[in-house]
Amino acid sequence: MMRSVGVYMIYAAVVVRGWVRLPRMRHPELVVVLLVLYGLLLLVETWMIERKPLRFSAAASRDSTPKLEGLRLHPRWFPLVYLLLQSGLVIGLLLNWVVQDFYALLLVPLSLQAVLLLGRRAGFLYIAGLTLAMAGPLAAAQEGWVFGVVMVLNYGGLCFLVGGYAHQIGQAEAAHSHNQRTLGELQVTYRQLQGYAAQMEALATEQERSRLARELHDSVTQTVFSMNLTVQSARLLLERDLGRTAGQLERLEELAASAMREIRALISQLRPRSLAEAGLPVALRQLAAERLERDGLHVTVEVNGELALAEAVAAGLYRIAQEALTNVAKHAGTQQATVRLDLTPANSFLEIEDHGLGFDRQLALAQRGHLGLAGMAERARELGWKLSIESQPGRGTRVRVEEKPPGGVA
Repeated sequence: MMRSVGVYMIYAAVVVRGWVRLPRMRHPELVVVLLVLYGLLLLVETWMIERKPLRFSAAASRDSTPKLEGLRLHPRWFPLVYLLLQSGLVIGLLLNWVVQDFYALLLVPLSLQAVLLLGRRAGFLYIAGLTLAMAGPLAAAQEGWVFGVVMVLNYGGLCFLVGGYAHQIGQAEAAHSHNQRTLGELQVTYRQLQGYAAQMEALATEQERSRLARELHDSVTQTVFSMNLTVQSARLLLERDLGRTAGQLERLEELAASAMREIRALISQLRPRSLAEAGLPVALRQLAAERLERDGLHVTVEVNGELALAEAVAAGLYRIAQEALTNVAKHAGTQQATVRLDLTPANSFLEIEDHGLGFDRQLALAQRGHLGLAGMAERARELGWKLSIESQPGRGTRVRVEEKPPGGVA
């Protein structure tokens, strides 16, 4: 819009100056016709650029075809025809040879349009052609050839200057269009990432439910089953041996207390209060105390360093330690385990080690879901950490998860 205002102001200035000096010109009627034609073509060009959704530009896609009220305009030749017509009108005005130097001002907006419509290289070649075309008429002016050379240099330099400005405009518009496209792509990608995040969250929730179901089946369900058998035994003893009923009821009380402890442990595992409030080291020590009470597993916790971990990372490491200690309690055949947590910036890692029965690592990995190894590996990948497992039959097991170096590959 502002470019059009500038072009019309230059055209208006030339018209007013020409009107004032019209009586001194050799062919005033021809001058008026040429100025009117220039203005009409200017109106058509401005209307198409500002009103139509597609510009008739050589920089446009070759597949696009701008239209003017049903007329098909080839974007590769129409701008050149328009510029040649306008330039021919200006040269015709310059050939008047009487007070004609100010007509060269009309070449300034043509220089801007040439670069915008034809591109940088063709546009500046066109400006060079305009400069040569105005050289003859201006050099033959009544004021002498020196005056003509000065005017050629003046208007030629102005045309090249405006052409450079037009090139900057084109670059800015191209950058703006590119930024708009990039913004649209980023918005689409962001929505996709939100969808992926929701899917991952749902998957993590489902995995946690599956793990909790396994824990319930392996611990609380068995305890409740034992309670049911004890109740049946107590009912039979009520009829046959009343004295032994008290022992069965005591056994039932112990099983109920054990089930309560299992349920409390599972609830605390869902989101340990110590992890959220005091950090991973305190949560691991609390986990060690729970394993001792629950399974009789003596867990030694060794902590080195004080690096603060993100909440998601701390939670993931806690789950890995939890799964590893569950494996120790169920499968290692030992009552001793060690948890090492290194929180130094250079080499952060979590390690769970026991000296129990061990296992064949290749055989275990081939068995889907065996010992929860797949779950621990998945958690490590989600954190961006590296998981390694070392084990041999009769020589114990060591599970180690460590932070990858920047740019490192697991």
